[in-house]
Amino acid sequence: MNIVCKSYIKEFLKTFLILLFSMSLLLSIVGLIEKIDDFIPYKPSATFFVEYALYSIPRYIFYLIPFITLVTSLFIFSVGVRSREFLILSVSGGKLRVILKPFLILGIVISIFGFIFGEFIQPEFTKKLNIMVEKLTMKGKNSVQKDIFLRAKDGTVIKIGEYLAGQRKAKDVKAFIIKNNILTKRIDAQEAEIKENHWIFKNTLIYDFLSGKVEKSESIDYPINLKISVATFKDIKKIEELGILELIQKRKELKRAGLSNPKIDTDISGRLSYNFVTFFMMVLGISLPLGAHEKFSFIFSKTRGGSGIITVGIGLIITIVYWLVYSIFMFMGYSKILPSFVSPWITPLIFGFVSMKLFYAIKQ
Repeated sequence: MNIVCKSYIKEFLKTFLILLFSMSLLLSIVGLIEKIDDFIPYKPSATFFVEYALYSIPRYIFYLIPFITLVTSLFIFSVGVRSREFLILSVSGGKLRVILKPFLILGIVISIFGFIFGEFIQPEFTKKLNIMVEKLTMKGKNSVQKDIFLRAKDGTVIKIGEYLAGQRKAKDVKAFIIKNNILTKRIDAQEAEIKENHWIFKNTLIYDFLSGKVEKSESIDYPINLKISVATFKDIKKIEELGILELIQKRKELKRAGLSNPKIDTDISGRLSYNFVTFFMMVLGISLPLGAHEKFSFIFSKTRGGSGIITVGIGLIITIVYWLVYSIFMFMGYSKILPSFVSPWITPLIFGFVSMKLFYAIKQ
């Protein structure tokens, strides 16, 4: 690695870290300001606001890594184009794409760091953040979940109108008892106490479809052995707290229960594909100033004074376009318009193709 490349990598890392942490801190403060009206009625302490801002930073770091990689590489290589240092290296006998290999390796390293950070660090801070908010907003209250469907091992399907997690009670419960693929009974209960392997239904109506009878009962102790715990559904609603391995585990639990959740399937694939975005953004940030310099010379030959704003503007436009296209395909995965494991890969592959095409357009 020559001296010029070392100096550019050093400058890249310095700019990258400054932008990443400063923008993450800024966005965490903005996020806190947006939420402050929701928290004020619960009279939180000053410590709560400080912790909320700090615990939010890792989430923004994770999502900003590709954008900051793009902006930093655009800025650094725009400077190199204007100073003609890379042109001099190329003319002096060095192959430009070979000279740029350390930056590609750096892009891979940042991508791996982003994966580790998003898999092990960011979910833990997000979990702490959610617990902290839940403790504040649920003081003296029970955590309530609505419209949960469960299936017992004997085939009984249960619909819960409201689940009170703190008391392990359910309201507006309907149990559909199925034998040999035939609905034989339905139990409607105003309330149910959830025990380990049995539920106590209270104030019930029992519809016996075989005999045609309807019975009332104040209390019924009914054996129910669930394939999946009610708490699992609470975890599904907080997917941002889970790493890929935990998401895969939740998917297996649902599959064993005979249930499917296209959101989990899509998010697993999305987490995997997201790790390639940073590398492609690095390649794009290198390729636009160097590979497309002749086409866009009116942008990349601007004076040093206005280069920062122009670079951020280009990076922002590319990022917005990426997220718009990515969101459309993610929605298609969630709604099963496209296969859940395919849709999250389409946008990264499109951007990857464009990035590599521009990279190989760099003149040697």
